Amino acid sequence: MGNIRSTPTSSKNEDIEKFSHFSPEDIETWSASFKLTFPSRKITLANLEKQLQEFFPFGNSQNFSKLIFKTINISGTDSIDFHELLIAFSILTKGSSFEKLRWIFRFYDCDNDGVVSKSEMVYACQALFDMVGATLHFNLDAKEVVENVFVEVENLSGFLTFEDFRSLALKKSKAFQMLSNFNVE
Repeated sequence: MGNIRSTPTSSKNEDIEKFSHFSPEDIETWSASFKLTFPSRKITLANLEKQLQEFFPFGNSQNFSKLIFKTINISGTDSIDFHELLIAFSILTKGSSFEKLRWIFRFYDCDNDGVVSKSEMVYACQALFDMVGATLHFNLDAKEVVENVFVEVENLSGFLTFEDFRSLALKKSKAFQMLSNFNVE
């Protein structure tokens, strides 16, 4: 009696099943692929930046990598594990509209203070544009895009709350579509 120990692995597996919208078979396949790609079973900021640079070879992925790393890395450690990656993927592909919006809002909230300032949003937009602009052949001005967002939400404070962000999404505004490439319906 008492000889059976619970392991962190089984606890993580339970968490994965609880927070994921995927079948156990899919999770097992992706986990095996993750282990092959990242033998340390962790993604560092440098790993992520390298992966993104391979997808967008004509852009600069450095700042975007930092933002996406921070958003996925819910544990706040120096690496992303499979569990964190799966949760992010699950939210963005199969989560509710609210979950997706929350995740995207966290991406723009660079300093994690619960609001998104104009400067944070400009930084995040510019990071995205720097990474994909040359590859996808578009040329957008981050400051102009952000200014349109704040005008549309009629916000003079220079900060967006989650509710402001949500109202933009509910309006299906063009300004919001510029901020999000994820289907939030």
